[in-house]
Amino acid sequence: MPLRDQDARWAIGLDLLFVDAARQHVALIQRQQEGVLALLGENLCWGEPAAAGLLRALREELGLESTTWGLLRAGLRSWRLGGLFGLDQPARDPRFLAAPPLAERAQVLSLVYLVEADLPLLVQAARPGPESSVLGLEVLPVVALQQQQLFLDHATLIRQVLDAERAGRLPLLPVGSAWPLPRSDADAEPVG
Repeated sequence: MPLRDQDARWAIGLDLLFVDAARQHVALIQRQQEGVLALLGENLCWGEPAAAGLLRALREELGLESTTWGLLRAGLRSWRLGGLFGLDQPARDPRFLAAPPLAERAQVLSLVYLVEADLPLLVQAARPGPESSVLGLEVLPVVALQQQQLFLDHATLIRQVLDAERAGRLPLLPVGSAWPLPRSDADAEPVG
């Protein structure tokens, strides 16, 4: 099937949710453009596996050495997929929907990774370079996020991923809100 102008284009974003071992604190970034705290995010490049994109984001945005030893020295302990977001909310990131022409627009799917780290060590190790739009990392208690304005839907993503992890339901994947289709009385099979 050929790609038509009106067909959806998807940008695959990686959002990294840095948490401490007790899940009591998160580390969020301050970016130059947005002016509010956010998850560290990066788009996947064409043909790039998610793990390679995650390592690239750590290197490019935080200046971390992407070797095993470099990541351990920066306080990173583990990561796992927290969920896939955006299928049911095609307009969740309006920055990609405004590009002219239509063929350059994209709906954003986010792969949210839960990254366990020694947060003070991570903040100390992070060295955003001149090419990075990250100004720095800030550690906040999870309970304080309710009063904090975050970028786009990041507060919701954080809450949903942490709640699902506590319930043992990671990764969160869309299940389709309209399936099975509701039946009307006219669709019911005759009795008798």
